[in-house]
Amino acid sequence: MNIEEAREICLSMRKATEDMPFGDDYVAFRVMDKIFAGLPLEQGNMLVLKWSPDEFDDLCERYSSITQAWHWHKKHWIQIQIDADEPSDEEIRNMVSRAYELVVNKLTKAQKAQLAE
Repeated sequence: MNIEEAREICLSMRKATEDMPFGDDYVAFRVMDKIFAGLPLEQGNMLVLKWSPDEFDDLCERYSSITQAWHWHKKHWIQIQIDADEPSDEEIRNMVSRAYELVVNKLTKAQKAQLAE
């Protein structure tokens, strides 16, 4: 997977938007103004995702290409080298979906209603 494919997956999530709040070298993906993923462009083929602290250690042990995200809360964000042999592209798609859902689940009722429109 390359960064353009990762970008397309992130933007395929319902009402996902992108912006560059941290400068020209970082693309953030949001749902209802909450970040669920990011592409640090200067680091090459990396994707940063919101993640559950309960599943963090297991995921990092399972995949050598997944580590704590640089400059993010270490137990809530993972960093994936997307051009590695593992996880597979399908697993990365599922992880993006999971990151998106983690953020959506924390939205207010009003925000969830607006998202459903």
